[in-house]
Amino acid sequence: MPHILLVEDESHLAIGIRYNLTSEGFAVTVVGDGPRAIATITEADPPIDLVVLDLMLPGMSGYAVCEALRAAGNLIPVVMLTARTLVEDRIRGFDAGADVYLQKPFDLDELLSVIRSLLSRRGNDTAAPRPDNSFSFGRSQVNFDTYEARCDNQPVRLTALEMKLLRYLIEHEGLVVSRAELLKNVWGMDRAPATRTVDTFMLNLRKTFEADPSKPKHFLSVRGAGYRFISDPNPQDGHSE
Repeated sequence: MPHILLVEDESHLAIGIRYNLTSEGFAVTVVGDGPRAIATITEADPPIDLVVLDLMLPGMSGYAVCEALRAAGNLIPVVMLTARTLVEDRIRGFDAGADVYLQKPFDLDELLSVIRSLLSRRGNDTAAPRPDNSFSFGRSQVNFDTYEARCDNQPVRLTALEMKLLRYLIEHEGLVVSRAELLKNVWGMDRAPATRTVDTFMLNLRKTFEADPSKPKHFLSVRGAGYRFISDPNPQDGHSE
C-alpha cells in the first residue's frame, strides 16, 4: 500500500484530502508544518512514497521543504498545492524540485490521477537500467541511467520528471509533440487539464541547456502545435513563437 505524506496546515482541507486518499487505498500521514514534514520523510516506517505539499506552511515554506529534499538527494515525488496563480510561482515551485504544481481549488480526480502516475513512474524507475543509455547534444551530455547531466562540462541538476521529459523529446527528435501528448506520455494524465505545466518545464530545460534561453536552438516551440527537439540544429532552425 503506497504511503503518502500530506503536508497541510488547514485542518478542514487536510481532513477532506486524507479521506479521499484513504478511500482510494492509500496510507496517509498528515502533518501541518515544514519541519515535521522533513522529519517524517526521514524517519517514517514504512517509508513515504509521495508527498502532497502545501506551499504556505508555518515554520518552513513548501518551497523550502522541497529544496531541502532535493539538496539531500531525495527524489521522492512531490505534488505542490497552492492558491498562488502567477507563472513566477509555478517556476519557483519547479525550480525547487516539485514534480507537479496544482492550483487550489483543484479537481480531485486530477489530483488522484497525478498521484497514480507519479507512483507508477517511481516504480518503473527502479527497473534495471539499459546499457549505453546516454546522449549528447550541443554543449550538453545526459546519462539516463545515473540521472546525471552536464552542460559546458559543468554538472546540472534535473528532477526525475525533467529527465523523463528530456528523454521523451530526444526519443521523438525532429517531431512536433503537442502539450496534450506530453501530459499523457510524460505526466500520465489521460485528461489534459488547462495547465501551463509543460511550458514551465520546457522553460526550465531551456534555462539549463540553451546558450541563450530566449533564442533556443534545441528546444523549439511550434506555434499552436507544441514543441520540437533538435540535437544538431541547422542555421535556419529557431524559436517558432
